Amino acid sequence: MGKGGLEKKNDPAAAVAAALTTTGGGGSDAASFNVKGKRREDKKSGEYMMAAPVVHVDESFWLLALAWMCYRGDFWAVGFMALEPLLVHVLCRAVSTPGDKEHACNNIIPVDLRKEFSTPPEVLESIAGGKFVEADEAARPNSDWVRCFQTSLAPDSMDHLDRKQQRLLYVLSQGGSYLPKASNLTLAMCLYSVAIGALTLGRLGSWQRVARYVAIVGTHINLLHILRDHSVSGLTHHGAHNVGEFDKAEFIKDTFRCSAPWVAASCLPVVGGWPVVQMMAALFSVKCLAFVNHTLTHYTRIDIKGKGPLRGRVWGWVLDCQELLAACKVITSKQYHAAHHFHNEMSYPAILMPVNEYLNAKSLTPFLTRTMDGKRLAQVEKLLTAVFIVYLYSATTAAV
Repeated sequence: MGKGGLEKKNDPAAAVAAALTTTGGGGSDAASFNVKGKRREDKKSGEYMMAAPVVHVDESFWLLALAWMCYRGDFWAVGFMALEPLLVHVLCRAVSTPGDKEHACNNIIPVDLRKEFSTPPEVLESIAGGKFVEADEAARPNSDWVRCFQTSLAPDSMDHLDRKQQRLLYVLSQGGSYLPKASNLTLAMCLYSVAIGALTLGRLGSWQRVARYVAIVGTHINLLHILRDHSVSGLTHHGAHNVGEFDKAEFIKDTFRCSAPWVAASCLPVVGGWPVVQMMAALFSVKCLAFVNHTLTHYTRIDIKGKGPLRGRVWGWVLDCQELLAACKVITSKQYHAAHHFHNEMSYPAILMPVNEYLNAKSLTPFLTRTMDGKRLAQVEKLLTAVFIVYLYSATTAAV
């Protein structure tokens, strides 16, 4: 056997993909029941999970902002909202292969593309129906607050696992170093993100330029989010549904490490005026704000009670501000994001702001009946990011 054959044989992702393909078309009677005793046919269909109105009331603020930009002759944002979903649909249709036409959950892509933390190979194998992991709850300290939800994204290969076993897989996949819920480090990262967001976005110039920039970045973030929801990281986040990025030490460390140098560079007298530096500093700032809001949408008042400075008052002010902005439709509300997690799990992907939701979700309709391997998904994501950066730079440097 050649070297390539050995590498393929020892590739955990390839083994997981083969296992998911095997379980997609049928399975034993025992495997056809999930942990609630229902047949797998009772899971929500892909069509149901992807169902969403063309326009949602929570998008009203950004639709008005988009109309205002178009009225002023600024078509950069609306152009991106139309072109990126179309590009994603074409790419996913072109590089995907036939999957399970009856159960969209079996088309889950067995890969984790996160840079901050990647799902361990043994967890991937367990999700695919292989040997269950030997780890236990002690492997993830401070994770006792993580709650489990029976997501319809779970493939049939997980139906034989009970609720406790599924929760363990989700916890092991979502992070390596959990923080206590509503930790001081999470609060500090929230305040840091708001501060650098105000600093870097304020340097972009007029309100129209800022709105154009945020609309493009927000659209891209939402699309990447829904794209990754068709992979293992999305599946396990929907299972461990009350976990946000800034509840995990890896995400705080990586986000701060990536954002701080660009923000610092944007403050320097010489390079700070370069468009690429301003663009990248603002980009990482908006990403930080997206992680903040996504984390807060998974918080309740009970989570923050008596915690942090002033016996929870600072945390209370943070949630008050989030709820006020969400009520004004500027950012994603907890209620809106709950629809994504507990009802239409392939729609409503907004984590920072509800914008272009229908086209972003519908662009991934190939995954209702098709699938792809992790390498292809990584290539699609890299190409999207490259196109996004080029388009964003052009929009940032364009005249108002």
